[in-house]
Amino acid sequence: MRAESYWSKIILNPDSGKEEKIQAGFHLENAIDSNSIKILGRALLTEKSPIVRHEFAFSLGETTHPKIAIPYLKQAVEKDENIFVRHEAILALATLGDKSVIPFIEQFLDEKEPLEIRESAEIALERLGSTD
Repeated sequence: MRAESYWSKIILNPDSGKEEKIQAGFHLENAIDSNSIKILGRALLTEKSPIVRHEFAFSLGETTHPKIAIPYLKQAVEKDENIFVRHEAILALATLGDKSVIPFIEQFLDEKEPLEIRESAEIALERLGSTD
């Protein structure tokens, strides 16, 4: 069994434990197979545990497939109810280094509440080298 296939099955298995899923996400962040990155992205949007979703966002930011990861991360920023998942997804967008996300991140600079989202956007833009 290919390693990426093995880790993808763990992420999608509702009976897998949190730590097992987190470790699977870390293994998939270096996946050569773009389908594995899509599975990691889907898991970010469907996993029940906020801490696991947070780690999936981190892993997507470390991937070598930014064009696949970006839509999943943007959706997490916009729709996840957990502030820490949203925070990590914003930072992950910057970590990917694709400057096309700058306008998306800039829209969160005016966010009043929660403050952490605005601060995450500021840090992300600094990472991308887009601040004055």
